[in-house]
Amino acid sequence: MKNKIEVFFFLLLSRFVRLLSFDRAVTLGAGLGRLLHRFDKKHRLIALGNLRPSFKDKSEAELSKILLGVYENIGRSGIEAIRLGDMTAEQISAGCEIIGLKYYKAALKENKGVILLGAHFGSWEWIPLVLGVAGAPMYVIVRPVNNPLLDQKLQTMRERFGNEVLNKRTETGEIIKLLRKGKSIGFLLDQDVGRNKGIFVDFFGRLASTNKALATIALRTGAPVLPMFIVRKKGGHQLIIEKPIPLPKTGRLKQDMIEITTLFTKKIESYVRQYPDHWLWLHRRWKTQPEEAPRKNH
Repeated sequence: MKNKIEVFFFLLLSRFVRLLSFDRAVTLGAGLGRLLHRFDKKHRLIALGNLRPSFKDKSEAELSKILLGVYENIGRSGIEAIRLGDMTAEQISAGCEIIGLKYYKAALKENKGVILLGAHFGSWEWIPLVLGVAGAPMYVIVRPVNNPLLDQKLQTMRERFGNEVLNKRTETGEIIKLLRKGKSIGFLLDQDVGRNKGIFVDFFGRLASTNKALATIALRTGAPVLPMFIVRKKGGHQLIIEKPIPLPKTGRLKQDMIEITTLFTKKIESYVRQYPDHWLWLHRRWKTQPEEAPRKNH
């Protein structure tokens, strides 16, 4: 019953949002984000605890402004995700300019598969649909939402234009098989993964547990790793795809994995520094710490 009630309200909001023009719907999303900011004390405190040591040169007023922008981005992105379910290919293409598509298409021609490196940054749900419309669909690795009825609706939206969804629990071996078939797979590498799945690398000057599987997959397949980040611009979005990241391969597996994961994490940090209100600071990114270090819940 709880799941059905959640879906009912989701469908109600969806119907209302679709009555509005796209711009008005996104403006409504920003307002909902500000409302959430006002009442979500728990995650506000987590986010400020993350922001303060990451931007030591900024005042409390500046950090508060960034945090408000984070919530506005969440609201806008949520409304956009609803609208993406029924937007036409032409509308999606018009709403997001792609920078660097040539790098992606060139990487696909290598026939090693393509790894697309991203983060919970900007309105990331646009990315697979924009690439699908451009004729270069991808596999998307996601964590299913707890409500299976709602999860199915999200999956239907994400799998438009030739994309496919993979559960985040998909075995590494299955991902490697897909890459060896020449497929492209998107990874969001910006969340704490605990002690067993992660290795500790620097992120904003502090050690952060980061998934080590992506470095393993890159080393085993030789698939090029292309950074991809979507940035909100006036009147729409820009999807920025960069050249493949050169990866060290010294044969010292553990050291290579640390260096490669560090490269990936530094690339994410560079975008978060440029657009701090685009990233999901509400996540406890530094929750897990090495056993020899004092634990801090940021």
